Amino acid sequence: MPRYDKDKQLALNLVNEGINLFITGKAGTGKTWLLDKIRERFIGKKVLAVLAPTGIAAENAEGFTMHSFLRLPINPYLPEHKTNPGLYRLDSGVETIIQRLDVLIIDEISMVRCDMLDATDMILRHYRKNRKPFGGVQLIMLGDLYQLCPVVKSEEWETLKKYYQSPYFFSCYALKKLDYRVVELKKIYRQNECEFINMLNNIRTAEVGLKDISILNGRIDPDFVPKVKDDVVTLMTHKWMTDDWNETMFAKLKTKMWYYEGKYSKGWYGERPPVKKDLFLKVGSRVMFIRNDNDSGQYKNGTMGRVTKLGYDHIEVLKDDGKTVDVEKAVWYQYDYFVDEKTKTIYTQERARYTQFPLKLAWAVSIHKSQGLTFNEVVIDASKSFTYGQVYVALSRCRTLEGIHLLTQIPIQKIMADPIVKSYMDSIDEEGNVKLPRKFEPIKYEKKPLVINVARDKFWRIFDGEIKNYNRGIDAQIANQLFKWDKGKLVVEESFKSIKKDWQYWESYEGNCPFVKRNFNKVRFESSTENMYFICEIDGWIEVRLNKENKLSIRFHIAKVQK
Repeated sequence: MPRYDKDKQLALNLVNEGINLFITGKAGTGKTWLLDKIRERFIGKKVLAVLAPTGIAAENAEGFTMHSFLRLPINPYLPEHKTNPGLYRLDSGVETIIQRLDVLIIDEISMVRCDMLDATDMILRHYRKNRKPFGGVQLIMLGDLYQLCPVVKSEEWETLKKYYQSPYFFSCYALKKLDYRVVELKKIYRQNECEFINMLNNIRTAEVGLKDISILNGRIDPDFVPKVKDDVVTLMTHKWMTDDWNETMFAKLKTKMWYYEGKYSKGWYGERPPVKKDLFLKVGSRVMFIRNDNDSGQYKNGTMGRVTKLGYDHIEVLKDDGKTVDVEKAVWYQYDYFVDEKTKTIYTQERARYTQFPLKLAWAVSIHKSQGLTFNEVVIDASKSFTYGQVYVALSRCRTLEGIHLLTQIPIQKIMADPIVKSYMDSIDEEGNVKLPRKFEPIKYEKKPLVINVARDKFWRIFDGEIKNYNRGIDAQIANQLFKWDKGKLVVEESFKSIKKDWQYWESYEGNCPFVKRNFNKVRFESSTENMYFICEIDGWIEVRLNKENKLSIRFHIAKVQK
């Protein structure tokens, strides 16, 4: 059980002083426990909101998802671009809360994408009518960057990489303007075996040695197959693997199959239901609760158990701790929000609901779903790990080394830690101040438009949605705005080159040369023969090319012509 230590006390002292804070630490150091203590201190004193990037994380933190509370769209947020005023329109209740908010807590910050944090900053500044970062509220972030990273689809990153140097929260624009401190919790409470803890620490930072590999290999047991009645969870890298495993185990049960249908009320929108609409169970099914029991506290999100009785309107589950729970259907709400002025407490008013038993089959769960959970015994298949921190999260879920059964050998190349995370953590000094390397600076746009001179006959043939190419080069004045000249040649500053390894620059051959830290979001077209001009807004950024004659050529997409 976590308790106060010097790092937690330091964090609480800084919170009480109103300092913006990032609380980090290895798995099992008590970050969630500390969040609860922070919440207890503010009850009746300050208006506080707890948000998280995923549903499970929000349930664990007893808060809301960032998307549902702030009405964040699915599409990436593009900084310094104009947005549809209705896109981020909040409910009146949420708007009132934001206007009176004192403290914003974001849990599992490692999984928050950079643009999501910038969108949060934009919304808070807009609705609070306060130009300070995050509208002047105190920001408290919790999480471990060495655990699972933000999920970014390839097509999303193609857009976002034009503005950010990494998908992590610390690459966002808003934090560059915010003074915040970092406190790292060091004492681990989940495990107490020194050899196991040392191995986990080395895997966390991908600095494994022969001894660590030997310890891991000693846990390989390919013939270990949990029986259908065993209370042992299997962690796997992909959802399809867990679905196949659960269906296989479910089919082995010879008991009667029951069907339970989830019900939506009128007004439910957008979000996928937290439990399958079509839920099939049998007596003996291994299950996981996927929400907290807010009525009697008999189970929490992630509590494991086994079905012992099934009925039309209730299910009995024997939990792993030996206690029996008579489970009734749970209700998930979509809310309107308001704040009680006297107690400074956030309350909700129901808008719509979804009703279903809060259970899912759980002989196997994905490693991503297991973040934040703890097990006494676990079977792991991490040979197909595909992202940073996945192996570490899987292994650190278990309290003891003896409780781990590896179905396959974990290739050493699958033990990964993001070098970007290492660079960020190395930038934190002993006092918890962050001094980010220059390479983490976000891409900035020039306030003035890029000026291009065009012939009169082309001047009137510029329209919305067009992709414009200027392939004969551009004059020296424009070139000087974009790059610098060195001994008669155009060159890119060294700091630009080092930001992304896959961005290359050719001095004598034609090739792409993306503009890293400076770009334009507007172009001003001027007639070369008459005193006329108009300005165009650019969608995305200006692509710059260097042709064989060592002259710059450019390409861009016109979003809107302002004639």
